Amino acid sequence: MESSGLGTVGPYELLLQLAVGGMAEVFIARRARAAGPGGEGPGGAAAPREPLVAVKRIRADLRSESGYAAMLFDEAGIASRIASPNFVPILDCGLDEGGAPYIVMELVVGVTLKHLTRPPEMIEIGDALELIAQAAEGLHAAHEARDSSGELLQVIHRDISPSNVLVGVDGRASICDLGLAYALRRTTRTKTGTVKGKLSYLSPEQAHARPLDRRSDVFSLGVVAWEVLAGRRLFIGSSMLSILHAVLEREVPPLSSEREGVGPAVTAAVARAVERDRDARWPTAADFARALREAAEREGHAASRAAIGAQVAEILPEPLRPLPPYYGPGGPVVPPEIVATLRSMHEAGVVGEGDPSGLLMPRGRSRG
Repeated sequence: MESSGLGTVGPYELLLQLAVGGMAEVFIARRARAAGPGGEGPGGAAAPREPLVAVKRIRADLRSESGYAAMLFDEAGIASRIASPNFVPILDCGLDEGGAPYIVMELVVGVTLKHLTRPPEMIEIGDALELIAQAAEGLHAAHEARDSSGELLQVIHRDISPSNVLVGVDGRASICDLGLAYALRRTTRTKTGTVKGKLSYLSPEQAHARPLDRRSDVFSLGVVAWEVLAGRRLFIGSSMLSILHAVLEREVPPLSSEREGVGPAVTAAVARAVERDRDARWPTAADFARALREAAEREGHAASRAAIGAQVAEILPEPLRPLPPYYGPGGPVVPPEIVATLRSMHEAGVVGEGDPSGLLMPRGRSRG
C-alpha cells in the first residue's frame, strides 16, 4: 500500500491532518487495503472509489495518560447510541498498534457554525433558524439515547457552542464532539465542583457547578441561536470571572432590537431557550426546534439548504476543497486521484496551526 507519510491507525491510512484540539487530533483517512501491481486494487483490478472518514485519536503527548483513553472510548460508546442525521455518527473504534485508542467518524465536508457566522458574515434569518433547528434535533436525539435494555442514558452534551456544530456543503447541521458529555454509564466522571464547557455558553446551573439535565444544553444552544441571529457575541468579558458574571446576571437583549427583520415570534422562541430559570425554558431541544420552525413560518423566513451549502463551499478549508463533488450520505466517496491529491497536500505542508474553532487552515493564508 502506498503510504501517505502519516502512517496508519488500526486499519485506516491517515491522509491529512484536519484539526487539532486540547485532547485529540483529527485526520482525513481511508480504510487501508493491499495494493496490486502499479498501485491498483487486489489482483491488478482498477482501484475503486475510496470512502473517506475522519479518524480522531489522542494527541501524542497525552497518550500515556489512561484517563484520556477512557474519555475517547466513552465518547464512542455514547455516540454509537445516537441515531440522527443531525449528529455526526461513529463508524468504528479500536486501539492502534501502540495501544492508543481511536474513533472513526463520518467525514463532514463543511465548516463549523463558528466559521460560517464569523463577523462580519451574516446568514439569512431563515437559514439561521433552520440550522439551529437541525442542531436542536441532533441534540434531542442525544438526550433520548438509550442503552441496549432501553434505559435512557441521560446524555448531556455540556459543550454546545458554534465550534461543535458542523455545517456541510449539503446545507445540513450536525452536532459533534461528545468529549465532555455526561451519561449515566460513563466510566470517566467530572470531579465535584468542576465546570466543563466553554464559559460563554455555560448554562447558569453549569456556572454554579450544580446538577444538570437536558435543559442545560437547551440554554447553551439558545445562546448560539441568539449570537447567530444577532451577529455578535452575547456573554463576553475580560476575565473568567467577568464572563461567568455575564452568564449569571447580564440582561439578554431581545433579538428584535438586534436585527432588522427578526419579529416577536422568533424573539420569544430564543428568549425562552435562554431563561435562567430552567423550569421556564423549553423542556426539550425538540420543543425548541419546533418553536423555531413555527416562528420562521409565522414571520415568513424561508430557508434554503442549497444557499447554505453554497456559503459553506465558499469558505471550506483548503484540505476539504477537492471533496464537495463527491460528498453524499455517509460522507465523501472519491476516486483514487483525490486520495493522491490529499497525500500531496500533506507532503507539501499545506496545513498549519489550528484556528480557535479547531479547523486547520493553510499556512500563509487567511480568509479574505
